[in-house]
Amino acid sequence: MLASLCAVAAVLCLAAALPARRRRALPVELARVSTMDAREAARHRDAQRPPWERMLQPAVAIVATRLRPTWAGLGDDDLRRAGIDVDRFGVAELLTVKVLGGMSGLAAGLALAALAPGAAILLPGLAFGGFVAPSVVVTRRRAWRQARMLRELPDLVSLLKAFVGAGIPLEQALHLISAQLAGASQSNLLAAEVRRALSDYGLGMSIDEALHAMATRTGVPELEMLAAALSQAKRQGAGMERVLRDQETIARMQQRNRALAAASRVSTRLVGVLVMVYLPEFLVLILAPLFYGIFLRAFG
Repeated sequence: MLASLCAVAAVLCLAAALPARRRRALPVELARVSTMDAREAARHRDAQRPPWERMLQPAVAIVATRLRPTWAGLGDDDLRRAGIDVDRFGVAELLTVKVLGGMSGLAAGLALAALAPGAAILLPGLAFGGFVAPSVVVTRRRAWRQARMLRELPDLVSLLKAFVGAGIPLEQALHLISAQLAGASQSNLLAAEVRRALSDYGLGMSIDEALHAMATRTGVPELEMLAAALSQAKRQGAGMERVLRDQETIARMQQRNRALAAASRVSTRLVGVLVMVYLPEFLVLILAPLFYGIFLRAFG
């Protein structure tokens, strides 16, 4: 009896352990399951979004159907060059923020007009300022990122020349440089872009195409020139070290020219500040008494 019970239990355990035979799904069932999976993935992405994104979605849907994306004044490339993920914050979201900013400026103008009736003249300016402010923020962030990448470019080319001169291939040298700069105390924007280019290279793109995509994505002309020079050197079989040496010289010279141009702008602004500070005092303390004394001698 006990042996029979053990045999039945063993058969049941074996049957439970064996994989169940799956019924061949029909195309309609497969489509339904894939649709449900897509819906579940969309719900999961919506749950992972920050609260401000979920609150902005209804307004984005309204603005996207009522207004043209060209009204934003900026495109996806501008947002990418500003370091913004266009999959999460695209042109439609930017236009929505601009519309909300314009409405906020208008509301602030109405509140000021209620307190001081003469402030009603500021309504158009406040509304326009609220509408333009997001574009100004994106433009300044894009300019700041590009200027920082230009400052980091000479050091990157110098390290790349040293690694290539030591006999390391270009792809491995880029990987080592990006890893070395990523471990630095201060974040390196250009190293992050190089890591993204290496990710594109790992997904099947050639290193030339990955570098050209990086240069287009950042919008830095010097990076485009570097990518073109490396691509031409690989096609012609020229010395990569010599090309990198020339590119380092060009990058250093351009960095020096930018520093001189910035210094000249500072000196011009300083002269303007000095004129605005000392010219009124000169007029009030010297010229006014002088002309007053001349007037008294002439007509007194």
